[in-house]
Amino acid sequence: MDGTLIDTEPYWMAAEHELVEAYGGVWTERQARMLVGFDLIDAARIIAEQGPVPLAPERIVDELLARVTARLEREIPWRPGARTLLRELHARGIDCALVTMSWRSAVEPMLAQLPPDTFAAVVCGDEVPEGKPSPVPYQRAAELLGVDPADCVAIEDSPTGVASARAAGCRVLGVPNVVDIAPEPGVTVRETLRGVSVDDLAALPNRAEVLERRRRTRLLGGLAAVAAALVGFAVFSLRPAADPPLIPMDTWVPYWTLDRTNPEFNRRVDSLREVSPFWYRVDDHTEIVMDSNAPDAATEEFIERLRRSDATIIPSVMDYLPAGEMAAVLADPVTRRAHIDALIAFVVDGQFDGVDLDYEQFAFADDRSTWETTSVHWIEFLTELSAELHSRDLTLTVTVPPIYDAERTPASGYWVYDYAAMAEVVDNIRIMAYDFSTSSPGPIAPLEFVQRAVDGATAAVSDRSKLVLGIPVYGYNWAVSADGECPDDAPRRTTVTTRSVHDLLERRGGEPVRNDVTGEWTFNYELVVEGDDTSCVQQREVHYVDGDGAVERIEIARRARLGGVALWALGYEDQPVWNEIAEVIRRPDEIENEDTS
Repeated sequence: MDGTLIDTEPYWMAAEHELVEAYGGVWTERQARMLVGFDLIDAARIIAEQGPVPLAPERIVDELLARVTARLEREIPWRPGARTLLRELHARGIDCALVTMSWRSAVEPMLAQLPPDTFAAVVCGDEVPEGKPSPVPYQRAAELLGVDPADCVAIEDSPTGVASARAAGCRVLGVPNVVDIAPEPGVTVRETLRGVSVDDLAALPNRAEVLERRRRTRLLGGLAAVAAALVGFAVFSLRPAADPPLIPMDTWVPYWTLDRTNPEFNRRVDSLREVSPFWYRVDDHTEIVMDSNAPDAATEEFIERLRRSDATIIPSVMDYLPAGEMAAVLADPVTRRAHIDALIAFVVDGQFDGVDLDYEQFAFADDRSTWETTSVHWIEFLTELSAELHSRDLTLTVTVPPIYDAERTPASGYWVYDYAAMAEVVDNIRIMAYDFSTSSPGPIAPLEFVQRAVDGATAAVSDRSKLVLGIPVYGYNWAVSADGECPDDAPRRTTVTTRSVHDLLERRGGEPVRNDVTGEWTFNYELVVEGDDTSCVQQREVHYVDGDGAVERIEIARRARLGGVALWALGYEDQPVWNEIAEVIRRPDEIENEDTS
């Protein structure tokens, strides 16, 4: 319902802002977007924790519902093409089910605006034991319709809803609204429902059909290549194709891993090309400062170790300005110049070899409507900054979220970062091909997603040597459900690393299972959480990329002949994982004379 048939996501976001602010908190656009598609009670728990809002989750849901329902009673904001498609489906005698995580009280005002038999079944968030991304809501809808989920098309506006529908076995049409939906096997993406017909829905492929088409395409392509090689052999002797070369590795080093990275420095540094200390930030555009949580002694020790090595020091600088402020700084030539001067002073005074800009607010905090303008000012800024750096023999790297093609559609990814234009002026583009699932349990960097990110980048950038693929060696540990009443400080989502996850398995049990499609591991366990007056048993679900998965992603970068890979993050790995990684990387001076023709 929300975001697919009617554009109520602004209603929910406004309600969240009002509620949090009523209790003296601040609710950001990024936090609001994170909750799109969530089950209401799960969203309420996050609001209670992050708002913070000192109410029980059920009370928070009631407050949100009251605000949203009041708006719906004044106006139903229909999405383009939604009612037309519903009418056509009804005319063709095709049963429809409404599958929504909104509760029944918020659904009724919308249903009242439709003919009474528009939906043969309605599944609401307060009527199922598990919400999206669980397959349960769609399985229940198919059951009520008396059909197999595989014979259903699900129309969804959020990655959470898409995950639910795919897990149930439905074919999926993604119509992104507030957040992007990436095309993948079994998921077709359209900008709106305007012009979408019943016949279009009937023609949607499922995942198996897409993968079979790809298999046939690869087979035909291979046969064509064999035929071409046989013809060519009659003219000249073909040399066997060389394997992709071993690939240079860069890495970020967060301050919170220094207790591990400093002691292990000598065992790692000889394999590294660029190293990015990760504890600098922009709180004011005229100055670059160190994160107040970073330990002075440990950071100084690490920088001194780096200076004695052959690795290049490229510190990362993060944009910590409020939403919209960095975009405003770059739009004004005067403040843009002041920010460039601050960055140059930071690099020169610190005796660094360059700088890595990790400015994510454009993508995750600023409104998408600003992207067209911000994209232009971003390139103007990079052009001016790179000229200043290059004149001093210093380098410029940018760390950016992925794009999936060279277009600017909702399915194109984070196109505010114009890869083609960036590649003209920067030295390296690091692709953040991870954090695929951040708001609900799921894979960290599924292989198909990583491949799409690489394909999108190489479609936009002709000089692949400037592209560096981000490689995760971490995961998330999720609380998916609980029996009993959990105390307020019960853990929700936490981070695991390839170093810590094996200790977690020893302490908590669980049987890790590898998913060869995503290239990741997962396991479940129970956690007893005791408070002063309450206790509960949490069911927890862990997803993570281990050493074998890191190698698979490095191989994707090698096959695409990218300029390098970047590890997020040094200190997350243990020695066995590092040994796996070290076999497929080598410093650039070792591969300089390799024959890569």
